[in-house]
Amino acid sequence: MNTRIILAGTLLALLSLPALAQQPEKPRRATIDARGDSVVIRKGEGDLRIRVYEEQAEAEEEPETVEIYEGIYLERDDDEQTNAFLDALPFIPKKKKHNTYEPHNSGVYIGFARMTDHFMGFGESKHFPQDLSRSWEFGFNFLSTYHNFKKNPHWGVNIGASWGYRSFNIDGDVALLKENGKAVFSAGDAETSYSRSRLRHFFFRIPITVEWQQRLSSRGRLVFFNLGPEIEIRHGVKSFTHINGGKKTRVGKGMYVNPVGVSLLAQAGYGNLGFYLRYNTYSFFQNGKGPDVAPLSFGIAWYW
Repeated sequence: MNTRIILAGTLLALLSLPALAQQPEKPRRATIDARGDSVVIRKGEGDLRIRVYEEQAEAEEEPETVEIYEGIYLERDDDEQTNAFLDALPFIPKKKKHNTYEPHNSGVYIGFARMTDHFMGFGESKHFPQDLSRSWEFGFNFLSTYHNFKKNPHWGVNIGASWGYRSFNIDGDVALLKENGKAVFSAGDAETSYSRSRLRHFFFRIPITVEWQQRLSSRGRLVFFNLGPEIEIRHGVKSFTHINGGKKTRVGKGMYVNPVGVSLLAQAGYGNLGFYLRYNTYSFFQNGKGPDVAPLSFGIAWYW
């Protein structure tokens, strides 16, 4: 009886050896070794995912752990080789939206336009009769780029490009005409009257501004302010009026306007809404060929 039990046990052990030999080994795990400011990772088997975190905090707030980078090393089989190899994917930034610099070039803007007698003036011009309530401009930004100065920025430089339209309404029985190589205001008389006269033009603008911005909380909206020069390229300049109450008539083209202007632009706001003010730094008309006036404009903007 004992001999039968021993023989049965021996046979069972022999039959189980191949199954034990085929059991897979446990996969090798990755190991990490910290050496000063460096971290050495010895890869195990399978894909390796690496995430990098940092603590970020606004003033007087508790630090917040934010994932800033993620990288994946894939392991795959090569068709020509039996050995496995590593395919390294680059680290991909994972910056959170609330931690990024947001430039504020105007997305869409609209405001009033006025002629002044000198740079930084704001009062009514003595050389350009104007109805401010009917003088306006609008434009939209179609190009925007920027450079911020540090990883968690408050400062940056913005560069944009916009296109738009500006119209100056001329007040009273007056029209802007071209006479003897100059743009001059002509008043109506007993035979001819002018009404609803205006000078308009289209423009391309290229603002270059330095911006400061600050969030009111770690996930709040931005308060911002920026300031800088803006190049303005004018085209399609025309003067219109209604003669003796008739239809709108073009009475001048070009009007000896400077084709390029340089303005000082200032913008401030909260979130996606803000205000702007721009002053042209020199005369709107060519020297000696029109009134010595400089345009300014101010209004509201929605930024994207």
